[in-house]
Amino acid sequence: MSNQNGSENKNDYRALYMSIGLSIGVAIGAAMDNIGVGMCIGLALGLGIGTVLDIRRINKSEKEEQTEEKEEE
Repeated sequence: MSNQNGSENKNDYRALYMSIGLSIGVAIGAAMDNIGVGMCIGLALGLGIGTVLDIRRINKSEKEEQTEEKEEE
């Protein structure tokens, strides 16, 4: 898997947090006697958190690349 820069994507936070959110959502859904709703809520929260973390990681790596380019000049 590669990202926009062509380098390998070492950490995919979306997949990690999506599975964590789904697991927590199933547990909450089982406690509420409505597993379907719990799965949807957990999946949405996990996917949202993972996407935010992925975007932050990409922005951080782009800033590091820009500072390296400025130092080379």
